[in-house]
Amino acid sequence: MLKKTLNLKGVKNLTKAEQKEISGGFWGGGCQPMLLECESNNDCPSCSFGCGFNIEFNGQVINFPGVCSF
Repeated sequence: MLKKTLNLKGVKNLTKAEQKEISGGFWGGGCQPMLLECESNNDCPSCSFGCGFNIEFNGQVINFPGVCSF
């Protein structure tokens, strides 16, 4: 499967230096919090905490569904 992927136009192996530059393979590297819509946890990047989150404000819990939480 990897061989077929590498045969796609514009696909190349990254050097170790390039991987380090983008924090390739590291859970926390390179992933930045941003507003992303989601319907399930699978819609969110692996470095997020899933789809939807709660905030407690003045003793009340406010739910924000449909947004990836970081």
